[in-house]
Amino acid sequence: MHRSSPRSRTTAVLAAAASVLGLATAAPTAAQPGNPEPRQRGPVVLRVIDGDTVEVRGDGRVIPDGEIARVRLLEIDTPERGECYSRQATARTAELLPIGSRLRTERDIELKDRFDRYLLYVWNEKEVFVNESLVRSGHATKVLFEPNDKYWPTMTRAEQAARQTGAGLWSACPAPAR
Repeated sequence: MHRSSPRSRTTAVLAAAASVLGLATAAPTAAQPGNPEPRQRGPVVLRVIDGDTVEVRGDGRVIPDGEIARVRLLEIDTPERGECYSRQATARTAELLPIGSRLRTERDIELKDRFDRYLLYVWNEKEVFVNESLVRSGHATKVLFEPNDKYWPTMTRAEQAARQTGAGLWSACPAPAR
């Protein structure tokens, strides 16, 4: 039976611990001369259509790689073009989801609507939950697209907060008939 020395056992344990903790890597993770930038994941924003719909290029996870698709943000509704606060809602979505940025998306039960748009929850590169942020800031109202209701309690709390503070459309527009 071969016995290893205390030094080689210690070295092996330290190397294993460093690997588990991510302190040692086989290849550089940051871009350096001669090393390409690591590929980021997530659909890329191509344009903001309105406050609750964006066009993206898929990354192969939820939306097929390279596919140009429209994404309808789940559980929210922003004013339609020409309605009170529609320009502000679209502008806020464009701030949260700048062209060229990558998204983290999450689906619910139904993936697409009758218009063939992907129904998704969206987080931006700063990990802001965009759907919830738009409701909380008063740029959108909550709306349930059954059976997609994963974040309904979150949207309900966000809208209550927006109403209480008169955020966005809750003070800028006549009382909505919603």
